[in-house]
Parts: sequence; C-alpha cells; structure tokens
Amino acid sequence: MILFIDTHDELITIAVKTKDDLFIKTKISEYSHSIFTMPMIEEIFNENNLNIKDLNKIIVVNGPGSFTGIRIGLSIAKTMAYALNIKINTISSLKAYMISDSNNDDKMVVINDNKGSYIYAVSKDNKVILEEQYIYENHYNYREVEHKLDINKIIDYCDKLKSENPHHIKANYIKKIEVENND
Repeated sequence: MILFIDTHDELITIAVKTKDDLFIKTKISEYSHSIFTMPMIEEIFNENNLNIKDLNKIIVVNGPGSFTGIRIGLSIAKTMAYALNIKINTISSLKAYMISDSNNDDKMVVINDNKGSYIYAVSKDNKVILEEQYIYENHYNYREVEHKLDINKIIDYCDKLKSENPHHIKANYIKKIEVENND
C-alpha cells in the first residue's frame, strides 16, 4: 500500500493506493496545511478501513511551491517513513504535473510566484528541453501543462525509482533561499 502526500500548493492532496483501489482526498487549505494534512491522512485510512501498518511506501511532493506547505508535507512523510521503516520517494511538483499530462508534444510546466516562474520542459519524445529552474521572465512558447495530478501515473513513475533515505530528503527549492546563497 502506498501513501501519496502533496502539500506544495493551496490544494492538499492525500491518496492511498492499495492493490485494488485508489482513494483520494483533497482540500483547499488556503495555506493552513498544518491544520489539515494529518487529519486528512487519518480520515483517508479510517473512511476506507485501511491500516497504516500495511503501508510499504510513501511518495511526497517536495516542491517547488509553498515554503511552509512543502516543509509540512516532507516532515510528515519523513517521520512516517522512519517510524514505520518503509520506503520513501520524493517527486517535484513540476515533474508530477508533467507525468500527469497525457499529450505527446513539446510541453512545459510553469508555476508562477510573485517575482518569476519555476519551469520544466520536455520534448514530444520525453527528452528534457529545460531542466527544472527558476526564471524571471518566461520567453518560451511550449504548450503549458495543466496543474492536475494523475496519482496512478505518479505512483507508476516512482515505483521505478530507488528508495530514498528519509534523513537525506530535502525540499526542492529551485530558487535558493537566502541562507543557501551565503554558502
């Protein structure tokens, strides 16, 4: 059983994939992730008669996105993975949106903030055109991917990845925070 956690935006998405079913719970939190995320996880397990001890993997979106939201989602995922001694994988919000898109054309994901945009682009044959990066002006003309998640596609993608050590997982701040810039 796999738990998916996404807190990078104002929409919190929690999903549990069992052998036979996919349960999804979403909530627009208006950036009150600390209030809603853990109760949503508890609710999805209780409402579907699932046992948290049956989890064998966690997938968590590690950004870019809401600074506090990302930290809350990562803290919960890392703590659960460590406490339950289960596998964990991270995926960037940009890659999650890209994987979820089913069109086979040159495309990019754009997440705007107040000064610029986080971008990532791939070609129709799935080769990277633009690595995940932060830009101040978007001059690119690729089709923009919708901000929708296909949890099954994301889980299938992450199933092929090597598990990560919960202690080494970090937020994906493409735009470095001031502390990191002083290194």
